[in-house]
Amino acid sequence: MHIELRNVHYSAALSQETTAYAAEIWIDGELAFHARNEGTGGADLYNRVGRWTEAEVDAWLKANRPPHALDDFTCDHDLELEVSDLLARSVEGRRLKRLLRTNLITIENGQILQYPLRKRPLAIVARAVRVTNPEAVIVNDAGEDVRARALGVLLSGR
Repeated sequence: MHIELRNVHYSAALSQETTAYAAEIWIDGELAFHARNEGTGGADLYNRVGRWTEAEVDAWLKANRPPHALDDFTCDHDLELEVSDLLARSVEGRRLKRLLRTNLITIENGQILQYPLRKRPLAIVARAVRVTNPEAVIVNDAGEDVRARALGVLLSGR
């Protein structure tokens, strides 16, 4: 079962206790649910559109994804956790894309660092960073694998 979010609308301004968003949940290439959360602390709301029920998806996720652990607390992976993970990936991916337009982004010592370009050419800023830290991985001019690694570092810091 391949689960993905499409047409994600996220609002940081409306997010109070939970993440305010609206999105479509697609399963195996078919629209399955319309999902939303108003950001005021309630659970996610799913309107079934496709052939899958929330219970069927939860059962599949419980059987095929590891339990979610936070300190001493663990819970089974369900649709709400899956959507939360996908939403975080979407939001952070967009943020990384925006940062790449105006900053030199590097991975240094397991962290993401950003150096503002301030209308300077990327090559000049990259050269200065490489002089001070030759181990720095420049994300801007790298391939999708390095961008995926950078996104993983961003997500691990949440």
